[in-house]
Formats: sequence, structure tokens, C-alpha cells
Amino acid sequence: MMTEPDGFLGAVLAAQGCGLKAMINGPGGCRSRTVNLYRELSVEYSGEESGCCRSKYMSRQSNIPCTYLNSDDMILGSGNKISDGLSSVASATDKDIVLIDTLGASVQVTDMEAAVKRSGTEDRVILTEGDLSGLSLAEGFDRTVRSVMERTGLASGERKNSVAILGYSLADSSWLYGKRNISEMLALLGITDVVFVGCGSDKEAIRKAGTCSASISIHPEMSTLTAEYLSDMGVRNITPRVGSPIGYPSMRSFVTQVSDALGLSPDTALHAVDEEEKAVKRILNNCDKDIRGFRGQLMTLEAIPSDLLPLMEWMYDMFSLVPGSVRYRFTKTSPYDERISSFLDAVGCSGALGAEADPLATHAVFSDGLSARLYSMEHPHASCVEIGMPYSRKTELTDKSLVGFGGARYLLDSLVNGIGRFSCGQPTMADFR
Repeated sequence: MMTEPDGFLGAVLAAQGCGLKAMINGPGGCRSRTVNLYRELSVEYSGEESGCCRSKYMSRQSNIPCTYLNSDDMILGSGNKISDGLSSVASATDKDIVLIDTLGASVQVTDMEAAVKRSGTEDRVILTEGDLSGLSLAEGFDRTVRSVMERTGLASGERKNSVAILGYSLADSSWLYGKRNISEMLALLGITDVVFVGCGSDKEAIRKAGTCSASISIHPEMSTLTAEYLSDMGVRNITPRVGSPIGYPSMRSFVTQVSDALGLSPDTALHAVDEEEKAVKRILNNCDKDIRGFRGQLMTLEAIPSDLLPLMEWMYDMFSLVPGSVRYRFTKTSPYDERISSFLDAVGCSGALGAEADPLATHAVFSDGLSARLYSMEHPHASCVEIGMPYSRKTELTDKSLVGFGGARYLLDSLVNGIGRFSCGQPTMADFR
């Protein structure tokens, strides 16, 4: 049984992140749960579309309409309901529609192309693969973004020193702030023309990706097929060597690799990273006794590998936190598998991959928000940091992303201020500091 977010949810996030209308072909319960999660991940709310009350398939909510299949549809077939639903939703919105099957609907023998044709919406509907629920979230996201890109089409020509960001999605922590942090890092290299594909984008941004100097796979696990498609169209791909730009070492690697690929100077960006790291360390020096308590303690990490690798290496180098439990989320495999295994072997923690967390020795937990909150309640001594969905927080008024300068400060702030051990602050060292 799959308990992690699957390809179905990945497809929904991809469609919505591309500025299209994800429409669920399945029961209403699948829609209500997905809408609740999407509402939390979308960060902002701009009201409902004026036509949302004209279609019963939208049920007075603009986001993620549904065919509301019932038991009769499962037995007798759902083709007519799909046709009626697509026609109804298309008349109530000006957005293109991505039709996504639930697990139950995917096992039906329904001629989807015929249903779309009967609805008269062939030019506005994109069909997804029927086996999404058997895929990981990363695979579902990647396949859907590529389908949208193929259907939307790419502009021709090249815009110098422009990049398309791939694999970054609404599932990323504080993605709205994360986009800004990534853009600011690239601006230090002189790259000010940045488009994000599948994360708060629209059809125009997707078309512009075809004219970029390069694509950058922030999460290659979620953008393999999309990057291949762009490469076939003449847009070269840059996959960060050490994962997404989380922590100062990874940021340096990121800006150096991008600048080398595009023939730019990394000096300004590297200087900015150095200065930001120095400023943060001066702050941390004010609570160095608390921070020393992390040395030699175990940490638990659950994340997509492209986030897990740079975070794990950074925490080990900066605080001497030792990997005790390391688990993948959203994907089963990654381009970083070998590097993660090599790092764990090098620090004597080869058994950490897939292991359960040791509740007594674990003093830092990086996981999804609800798991982090629960672990913190059960083990108050541990510092628990939310780095993935579902989140326990209700709003995004401050930067809680993981990437760039803002992301580094969020991670450090949460880790240090989450320390559950009591410290009286009295002199305990020989120098009486």
C-alpha cells in the first residue's frame, strides 16, 4: 500500500502549477481531499472564478473540478459523464483543462479520446496517463509537465542569458519565496530573465522555455522527461552537481556550475554568498554553547534526494550532526543515489539509509510538517524542522523556503530555536564567557 503522495497528486500539482485547470475523473472524496491540500500549498487566494457556480462539476469552487463518479458510473461506464463534465467546465472557465484519473477511474475501460471529442473540447483538454496512482509524485509531476509542454508548444529563437527552472513545484516549502531566492541568486550572475515551469507559471512562460539559453533542474527527479524534451528542442540542461541550492556550500557549487555553463563570471555571486555566511555565523556565535550540543548527535532526514543531499552534508559539516535515519520522499530513485550512499559510507553511517530514527540519540529532525510536529511533541528534546508537505503551519507570511539565502536562514533559525534542552546561561567554561 502506498502511503506517500503519488503520481496522481503530482499530476494535479503540475497542472495547477502550469496555470491550467486540473480536473479529476473520479469520486468526490478524491476531489475534496485534493482541494484541501492544494489550498494550503497554493499560498495565496484570489477568490473564485465568476463562472464556478455555472457548472455542477465545479461545485462552487474554481479549483480542481471533478466528474464525481459513483458506483453506477464504475459499473456502466463513465464516458458520457466525462463528456458532459468537460463541456460544462469548459464553458465556465477560460483555462485549458488537464483531465486526471483517480486509481478507481484508471481501471475502467473508457475511451477517453472519444469522450473528449463528444464534449467538443479537443483543443482545450490534455489527457494524462492512466496509471498515475502507481507512480511516485515526482514521476506524475514530470510526465504531466512534459505533456503540457508538448501540447502548448515552444517559442523559437534564443534569449541570451535566460534560464528555465525545472522540477520546482508547489510542493516545495514556501515556493513563492523560494522562486524569489533562486531568481536573486541568478541575478547575481547577471541572469535576470528566469521562467519557472510548473510552479506558479502560465502557458506563456512554458512557451518561453523554448527560447532559454539553458534549463536548470532544481529537482531532476521531477524533471527528467521535461529536460529531455527541452534538450531535443535545443535547450541544454544543467543539473546541479550537489543538489538544490540549500546551504552555503551548495549555493557556491550552484552559481559556479551555472556561470561556467553560460560563460559568466561567478565572482559577484560567490562574494555575496561568503558575506551572507559570515553575517549568519556572527549571529550563531552568540549562542555557540547551545549549538555545540548538536555535536555527535543523530539527525533524521526525510526529503526528496535533491534536497536531502545538500542539507545532510551541510548539517554534518556545520554542526557535526550525524545521519541516523535517511529516507527518500516523492521518488524511489535519484541521480544523487550514488553520492548519498558514498557520503554515508564516508562518515560511517551506511546503515542510515532507510533506517528508523533512534528516539534517544536523535536531536534534529528534518521532515514533513506534520511528522515534525508529532515528533516534537513526543520527544521535546529534539529540534524538529518542517521541510516538506503536508505542513503544520497555516499561512506563509514569512520566508520558510529551503533554497538560497532566505532558505538557509529559515533552516538555521528553526534548528537552533527548536532546541528543547534547557540552558541557564551561567559560566561553565574555563574562560567564563
